[in-house]
Amino acid sequence: MQAGLPASIITGHELGIGRIGTAVPVPASTMHAANVNEAERAPSLQSRASAACIAHALRDYVGQGLGRTAGLAIYCALAPLNELGLRVAAGVAGAAIGGRMAWRLASAQIGNDTRWQQAGVGCCTLLGAAAGGTIAALGTNHPVAGFAAGSLLAACASATRHSAADTVELDNANEFKAGTAIVGTLSGIAVATCLDRAWKVDTRQLPARNLGLVVESAVIETCKSSFERCGPSVERHTLNFEGRIVVALSGMIPYVAAAALLNGYVAGRLQPTHDSQLFGELIAPTLVGAIANAVRGSANALAVCLLHRQQRFNIGEDRDCFRANTGIKRPRPRTVTDKACVRYFLSACRNALYARLRDAGYSVVDSNCIAQGVYACFAQCRDLINDLVRGDGWTEPAWRTRLAEGPIFPFTSTESSSSSSSERVTVGLADEDSSPLDEENSSHHVSTASSSSASSRRVSMDLNSEDSSQQGVSN
Repeated sequence: MQAGLPASIITGHELGIGRIGTAVPVPASTMHAANVNEAERAPSLQSRASAACIAHALRDYVGQGLGRTAGLAIYCALAPLNELGLRVAAGVAGAAIGGRMAWRLASAQIGNDTRWQQAGVGCCTLLGAAAGGTIAALGTNHPVAGFAAGSLLAACASATRHSAADTVELDNANEFKAGTAIVGTLSGIAVATCLDRAWKVDTRQLPARNLGLVVESAVIETCKSSFERCGPSVERHTLNFEGRIVVALSGMIPYVAAAALLNGYVAGRLQPTHDSQLFGELIAPTLVGAIANAVRGSANALAVCLLHRQQRFNIGEDRDCFRANTGIKRPRPRTVTDKACVRYFLSACRNALYARLRDAGYSVVDSNCIAQGVYACFAQCRDLINDLVRGDGWTEPAWRTRLAEGPIFPFTSTESSSSSSSERVTVGLADEDSSPLDEENSSHHVSTASSSSASSRRVSMDLNSEDSSQQGVSN
């Protein structure tokens, strides 16, 4: 038999067959279906908002748990010590923290340009130091009422910045705001003194609580600054200051309700009927009360997401409020110190109010509910206070002036074309006076309509003079 010939292998290259995928066109319907599938796989706004709210709640609870546990340990260790030494130490710490907070806040909001501003900053610093020392050491409630009244009056007085026409009037508005804050604080202290003559509480545990509060505030703010980018999160600074106020007001009711219920009622029921100094009796209500801060974090994050979806109060249209997970970051010492001072001062005021209610005969549960409810109203605005320390404030109106452009036919310009071009420039300036811009993008600010009209008249005069000489107008 004749052996069969081996079959020859013919490759696709020999037949002239190349890559088919690059030669065959893909139908448009297939590309559209692929884009639709990719869009469906992308996370929706609702899912991103839900994940961010949960992450904010978990981070806040972890930070609160660690900080409260550390503060409670310091309190239990210091409570049996000498009362006089504890009051002195608490007074020194409270004066230093209160003075620094008042100095940073007044310097950012009032300024140091004129002597009156420097005097206002000095008065605010002295008031903050005196109030912080007396609140931390003696539990005096009069500075608490005074600062509450002064803060509200200063917030109302700061609205006068909108009517400032130039830098001189703006400085006058800042000085008026500083004077209102000082006078309002002193008036509130005077009224509180007339209503309550007790300048010192009898609770021996108050100085130890406030000393433990120093460690608690530092640990909480360090954890918040370190863990804020762990997991999905939202950036509230994509909103202007007015938008951040709306966020604070939107989360006010959930946080106050959670603080009064969890920090006040539930934690009060878990505590003994007397003011205990044992770690084992206080750790459970301490951790339960931290849940209220988790509610606050999720509520604020949800408010930011809703405002971003509605495109309201956004600084930039292309800025996304959602931040990706970047892990633990190194906190900035100055930022942590500023935030810890604000947290300590508000918490010390809460402790002073609680101690005064206990001296007045209220039970642990009732004192907790009242003190935590009042504290939550101001603690919800803690982020706004931190923004004020950074120098933020009401968004000032900003306008831009459009420079005149050269005529299309510079060598055939007539008197009529000159007048019509000047009218167009004037109308353009008047139309743009009503469009506010972002602070980052605005390079020229015009405060009043009079300055805008003056600039339009100057541009019109330049156009008329240059058109009469048959020269092109340059930008």
